[in-house]
Amino acid sequence: MRHLSVPSAQTQQWLEICRTHNWHSKEAGISRLEGGLNAIPLNDSAPNESDSVWGGNKHIVLEVQLKGPTHWLEHIEQELKEAYIDDWPRSYEVQGDVLIVKIEEAVWDFGEMIADAMLTQLPSIRLVCADQGVHGEFRVRKLHPLATRDGSLDTKTRVKEHGNLLWVDPSKAYFSSRLSNQRIETLATAKRLHKRLGRSIVVADPYAGIGPSMGVLLSEPALICGYLLGDLNPDAVELLALNIDYFSSRRKGTEGVPLQPLQPAKIHCKDAFEWAEDSSNCGQCDLVLVNLPHQSISHLAALLPLLRRDQTSVIRGWAIIERSQHEECERTIVETISSKGGTIEELSFTEVKGFSTTKSFMCFEAWINMST
Repeated sequence: MRHLSVPSAQTQQWLEICRTHNWHSKEAGISRLEGGLNAIPLNDSAPNESDSVWGGNKHIVLEVQLKGPTHWLEHIEQELKEAYIDDWPRSYEVQGDVLIVKIEEAVWDFGEMIADAMLTQLPSIRLVCADQGVHGEFRVRKLHPLATRDGSLDTKTRVKEHGNLLWVDPSKAYFSSRLSNQRIETLATAKRLHKRLGRSIVVADPYAGIGPSMGVLLSEPALICGYLLGDLNPDAVELLALNIDYFSSRRKGTEGVPLQPLQPAKIHCKDAFEWAEDSSNCGQCDLVLVNLPHQSISHLAALLPLLRRDQTSVIRGWAIIERSQHEECERTIVETISSKGGTIEELSFTEVKGFSTTKSFMCFEAWINMST
């Protein structure tokens, strides 16, 4: 392919000239040459090298690997693509090697074609599924397999987050990578509490799902000495157990020796409201996580007994609230803690992101001293 050879410092200037006159080829990228030169790909409409427009810069011929399609829609026949231009999926979600996409009714009959195009464009994807909404007691997604690369229809897969691999299954348990930054902030809170107490801490996560928060917590040497984990969804608990085994196997101490979780170290599959009914769970935890956004604040009273007494402990949770009820919800958190004998040392109640035009997704964190 013909290229224009220019000094690297003038690359942007010549690239703009070529683009303005439609001489730039989009089939290849800019190539770096020896001697501080770059090569800009030209199409057939660009003038010959002898034309004065090039200011004496030479043309060269390079063998380049042409750019392939950059979007899965480029694998759909042009006429068909244009006929349904407003109906093709605009986005999709990837969990591990499983791609999840919502398909409009107008193009549902082309579902397999869409999935094949996605498999062609995305070599790391094994399975493409249509998202048919949530269903069942645990509001998990109903997935309809559209196309598979290797014949496998299993939606169980692994995702990588903060250096850890997580077993997930979007058809059986909820998982969102969008909260990954919140998990890093949870780690920061745990490390701060560890420093305050001068010892390893015990964490409770009654709504752990598949356990992504424990990935970052257990990866920190000597931070965690015990945990109480669980979920009401038995499929989530099965994945949670697999993930905890994996996190624990990778856990290193200061001597480089894998550590075993100390007691208490439990995984429950039962309603979080029942946890405190077991006296062996009460007064055991330094940090309690409450990730049940639509009900977190109303569940606080049932979870506070899990916290240790006569020391600083932390309860950290997430809630979806009406914007107009911010002050009321914050007051409810304060009153709930006080009614259970807790003294609040520090409280934050901040917006993580907007949830809708009327609602916010909030994070609350209370540093508490629970009296005996």
